[in-house]
Amino acid sequence: MKISTFLENKRSKTTKKIIGKTGVALFWVLLWGLAARWVNSPLVLPSPLKTLEGVISLAGDFEFFVSIGVTLLRVFGGVFISVALGLVLGLAGGLNKVFFETMNPFVSTIKSLPVVSVIILINLWIASGLVPLVVTFLICFPVTWTNVVQGVRATDQKLLQMAKLYNVEQTKIIRDIYVPSIKPYAVSALMNAIGLGWKVTVTAEVLANALPSIGMNLYYAKIYLETDLLFSWTLVIVICSLVIEKITLQVIGNSRKGGDQCRLS
Repeated sequence: MKISTFLENKRSKTTKKIIGKTGVALFWVLLWGLAARWVNSPLVLPSPLKTLEGVISLAGDFEFFVSIGVTLLRVFGGVFISVALGLVLGLAGGLNKVFFETMNPFVSTIKSLPVVSVIILINLWIASGLVPLVVTFLICFPVTWTNVVQGVRATDQKLLQMAKLYNVEQTKIIRDIYVPSIKPYAVSALMNAIGLGWKVTVTAEVLANALPSIGMNLYYAKIYLETDLLFSWTLVIVICSLVIEKITLQVIGNSRKGGDQCRLS
């Protein structure tokens, strides 16, 4: 009885959550539709239906999927490299003060530079197709670096003192004390990097004239005053970003459950 009641409550909460989110989405779509009707000019603000028709029209062209695929590779490539290096170098920076002082000026400089400046500079040195990937890495790296360093510094000092008292090996201290402390910061850095990576990649694609790409399709839609296609490509970006974010959260959640089960067994 208790199990069935628990499952029913869980389903009820899930249903309410879905209904709530659907209601919010419908509210904003309705507001968008009313605004489009009030403006009464598809060139200025196309309606939601017109935008959806544009997405369906784009999906009928093979180049649509090529553009999305290439942009996804650039986003994932830049984010993966930035997170991987950020974790390793951030851990080193948190543990070693000299290394932190050496790396910090570089990280601070990248953080303070406008994204446009970074894109233009990188475009002078490498091929346009690689610019979005490199720029995404450079912009996302400081996010991971900073979060991981904070995670290392937030590690419970009592645990570290106890480990030193019992002469625990440094590798075990890193694996069993520092890594669990870093995990929440690393997850936060990953989610921020994914969101930031999409914006930076598409912007870099436009400024670097990287083909094929979502960014250049946005640019062409703007040049030829195809506002409905401009909105359609923007909707595609939002959908892709949300789907990737949900999948990432799901994978992280499953890995946590798997780790908990392993510890219990």
